[in-house]
Amino acid sequence: FCLTGASFGQVILAEDFDYGASSGDLTAVSSGTWVKHSGTAVVAYTTTGLTMAGYPSSGVGGSAMISPSGSEDVNRTFTAQTSGNVYGSALVSISAVGSGNYFIHLKDTGNNFRARVGAKDDGSGKILFGIGASSSTLTYGTSVFDLDTTYLLVFSYNIDNGESKLYVLTTVTSTEPTAVEATNTGAAGTEISSVAMRQSSNIPSTSIDGIRVALNWSDIMSNSTASVRTNIIEGFATYPNPVTNKEFTI
Repeated sequence: FCLTGASFGQVILAEDFDYGASSGDLTAVSSGTWVKHSGTAVVAYTTTGLTMAGYPSSGVGGSAMISPSGSEDVNRTFTAQTSGNVYGSALVSISAVGSGNYFIHLKDTGNNFRARVGAKDDGSGKILFGIGASSSTLTYGTSVFDLDTTYLLVFSYNIDNGESKLYVLTTVTSTEPTAVEATNTGAAGTEISSVAMRQSSNIPSTSIDGIRVALNWSDIMSNSTASVRTNIIEGFATYPNPVTNKEFTI
């Protein structure tokens, strides 16, 4: 006789931008999965995606394209989270970068933005990435990154203490690094229920793909499946199987 228990991963959103073979307005091609919450210009869907070996949401479908010449902000909702850490991730490739602004973030049902991720020119045509917990003033890291290169951004918001962290990865890692690219602390207690992409002046021209949201690092980096544990109870027996004459012995 066995007792079994199962536990499931907590990937609460996996966005592969798999919306068909025709480019267009993301809100239209996604049939309302992505919705506009401000602005008028179109966040574009393109059929070319981004890849990174080992990342679960790699090389599936197309990607989103954002531009500093646009002004539309869009979001996709998920089950609201009210405590603990919320992790977001995305593959990004930046073709041009300006003086700096945030372009992807977590949000609540209103317009409270958390873990705002941005990029700016380092002064030599390369990229610095930064994060703001609840303010549009970002804390930038010091590592320099290249244009037209795919990076995996992982950004988190701790609902309980208001801290946001940003990691910029060139390869997938199964454990959360000790070295953080940038941190910022702001307002705590915000319920997180969507991930958003933002078009505005000074944002980088960016391809975005493979957005994932989870409650821990490992679920961002893997397609979690059920794990089953089995406990055998010594000396325990049941018979017969199948039951005969309406009698069953334990």
